[in-house]
Amino acid sequence: MAHIPTPLLGLGKLSSVAGDVTVATRENVSTAVHTHPTTNYVTVTEGILYLTIHGVEREVRPGEWCIIPAYAEHAERFVEKTSVVVFWIKDQADQSSGRN
Repeated sequence: MAHIPTPLLGLGKLSSVAGDVTVATRENVSTAVHTHPTTNYVTVTEGILYLTIHGVEREVRPGEWCIIPAYAEHAERFVEKTSVVVFWIKDQADQSSGRN
């Protein structure tokens, strides 16, 4: 696989009622522990995502998927240049009630 092409990185976030999609390339970045109100499905296209969830760090490599449940505390580390595609799936109850 390969890093995200520049024109796709320029799209930012693509949004719909059901969820959002983001593409990103990151390097030498770590996030603090945080949560999201969405279930996130993440695939790595190049590099390695170091994902800590439930206090356990795992490597997510090119072609692999990981799932981050809604409201799960997690953190990410990107050591080398790493490209990811993230699907932010909104809760079904939020979709039917119009909450986002």
